[in-house]
Amino acid sequence: MSSGLITFVLGSREYATPLSAVREVVRLEGLADLPGMQPPLAGVLDLRGTALPVLDLRQNGSGEGRGDVLVLENDDSSVGVAVDKVRAVVADDELASGGGAGDELPSYVVEVRRGAEGPVFLVDLAAMVEAARAAAR
Repeated sequence: MSSGLITFVLGSREYATPLSAVREVVRLEGLADLPGMQPPLAGVLDLRGTALPVLDLRQNGSGEGRGDVLVLENDDSSVGVAVDKVRAVVADDELASGGGAGDELPSYVVEVRRGAEGPVFLVDLAAMVEAARAAAR
């Protein structure tokens, strides 16, 4: 049995990550600023009474506008990752293998697949978040 992938868009590129890495998807609405916030932290969402910090991986990085939030669980805490759009949940075998990631791509890119509209970058989303945090330091 194949595992599922969730596909999402950041800028002009399409990405996918294992569905098991994402607890849920919510709309990017009602993002609250916090004093002294530093990128990639975009703000906090009220997720059913719980404060959810949201990291913005979008190209504009503004924390504003439309988008979706992938909610990840790390140990005992949750973090949201703002993306331009969540596209679909697909079976792992729906995206044709396009080969390994190669040395030129960031380490969080696990593999490059082929979708109907072009390349889809299969990523380790937790590693992608850590790379964004490190780049902002």
